[in-house]
Amino acid sequence: MKLLLTILAGALLAACGGNLATVGPVRYDFGSLSGGSAGSRLPVAAVEVQAVPALNGPAMHYRLAYAEPLRRLTYAESRWAAPPAELLQAFLERRFFAFPDADASGNGCRLELVIDEFEQRFDDPRQGMAILEARAALTPMHRGEILSRKSFVIRKPAPTPDARGGVAGARDAVHALADDLDGWLADLSRAQPALVKRCRS
Repeated sequence: MKLLLTILAGALLAACGGNLATVGPVRYDFGSLSGGSAGSRLPVAAVEVQAVPALNGPAMHYRLAYAEPLRRLTYAESRWAAPPAELLQAFLERRFFAFPDADASGNGCRLELVIDEFEQRFDDPRQGMAILEARAALTPMHRGEILSRKSFVIRKPAPTPDARGGVAGARDAVHALADDLDGWLADLSRAQPALVKRCRS
């Protein structure tokens, strides 16, 4: 009887150990595309997104600004499904190329972004904000000169003070950035007709 109990206990521990071995961090992305185009805007033929070195991996960053403002922390049990730059590039490609004014022939300009900050920041222990800071540049497809540039700072509330809340705030920040980029390109299209011609050549 003791031998049987020992065998059963060993089997149970092995099963639990196997389950623990297969459980990994929860992985998140930015969800499905929503929102619409700002209307007539510069034709974008390519989107390229990079990030500063601290954001090159899939870690989800947060900062306790009220206690240690210079310390960058990461969630142990939650990750992005890919580095934020890759997720944002895929998201923006779906957004920009989902509308008729995108030119799939290769004509158009290149939209380049650099993510400078992407974190959940706590100015208060009970309330966090998703922070997304990015620099955008519009260049010809074959690069060279910068036709226009703009910096964006997006702040969106995180509904809960945890990783899930940070993801919800980050999703809203990404959607807001896409809207702002669309608006910026629409403004350029209206204000600089020569730039539209340049992007279509």
